Amino acid sequence: MAKKPKVTTKKPTNANSKDLAKESKVMSILKKEYAFENWLLAILSPVLILYGVYIVMGTFGSVNLASILGSSGVGVIDFFFATTLKRILTGSFLILIGGLVLVYLLIPYIRPSVVELKKVTWPTSKTLASNTGKVFAFLLFLSVVFVLYGAVLNPLFKWLYTL
Repeated sequence: MAKKPKVTTKKPTNANSKDLAKESKVMSILKKEYAFENWLLAILSPVLILYGVYIVMGTFGSVNLASILGSSGVGVIDFFFATTLKRILTGSFLILIGGLVLVYLLIPYIRPSVVELKKVTWPTSKTLASNTGKVFAFLLFLSVVFVLYGAVLNPLFKWLYTL
């Protein structure tokens, strides 16, 4: 019989184990969700969308942003606003990012709704037509009742106002 080779695993040295411990602490901090992050995103994303709209429009109230943007003297900032096309693209990008953040924030609320919608049994067209007819008949009945109340009670109210 042939001997099976012995497989040994190398134990991490102290330096490796410290690195793994540090990495796991950092990753645990990065992976932890903080409640204020979503609130901050919910506040900042509409602001980002609003700034994007102002930049695309080129006006903020009575201030003409198109003439101001692109003349700050800082090359990196001026690059994004130097021409009308660059200004519109920059503003559109801000609107897109703000919209994506809002979608990201709404996904946890939408996902359970989609699951529940898959459980719904939708009515057939015959049932839908029947129920729609019943609702309209009831609304017609109620409107007739209120018209009759108005016709009967209107003389009484006129008489009370004259007293």
